Amino acid sequence: MVFQLPAGRGPVVDLAGQVGSLVGYSVYTLLSCVRTVATGRLSLAETRDQALFVARVCSVPALLLMLPVGVLVAVSVGELAGRLGAAGYAGAVVAFVVVGQASALVCALMLAGVGGSAICADLGSRTIREEVEAMEVMGLDVIERLVVPRVIATVLVSLVMCALVTAVGVTACLIYQVYGQGESAGAFLSTLSAYGRPSDLWMAMAKSVAFAVVSALIATFKGLHARGGSSGVADAVNETVVLAFVTVFVINTVLSAVYGLVVPSVGKY
Repeated sequence: MVFQLPAGRGPVVDLAGQVGSLVGYSVYTLLSCVRTVATGRLSLAETRDQALFVARVCSVPALLLMLPVGVLVAVSVGELAGRLGAAGYAGAVVAFVVVGQASALVCALMLAGVGGSAICADLGSRTIREEVEAMEVMGLDVIERLVVPRVIATVLVSLVMCALVTAVGVTACLIYQVYGQGESAGAFLSTLSAYGRPSDLWMAMAKSVAFAVVSALIATFKGLHARGGSSGVADAVNETVVLAFVTVFVINTVLSAVYGLVVPSVGKY
């Protein structure tokens, strides 16, 4: 089942139709994910292949992006902490910035920009070649066969990638503080463990899962509705990247605000 987009009748009506179709498609797809997994109809081979595909295009860029981010945080924190005479508290700032925010945002950028565009291009090329229509004619569930494995694979990759990115970011900060600033590794790790909470890491991974679901849903939706040949696929990829970026940053803001209200900061009672 693929939600057909209504004919455009103006920018406002077209936007409303796109949003409504995307919301309906997302709800139907998520229910299909639950039903497919519960009934044992999930194609493990396809899920594995898609997970390897997403990991191949996202993991290395994410790690390479996190290295300069971690070093930038370490340099900024090291200089400011040194001027204030609190160089030993660099680990506390790293725990908040890298673990709490930067790792999830790096995953969001990779999943929305790299993984989402790759998924959209793959499904878009299948759509313009009429492979999707052929599957529907044969009575095959397009959502179950093509979309559900990609959504689940993206979620699995997001969990692993968030853990790796967090480890790389914290390690880059630690190396710079010890060898670049000459600070004690024990002091860095002590403040990191004192001010960094396990809930921060769990929240970062929960954000990554949310970003993965949103990016996969938008990418598959745009890919299945690509029209106009190769130029239409290119337009769908551009729309996927922009819409996914905007959506994941809105979700990150909301989740961060809710987390700040639910989980008190260290030192508050």
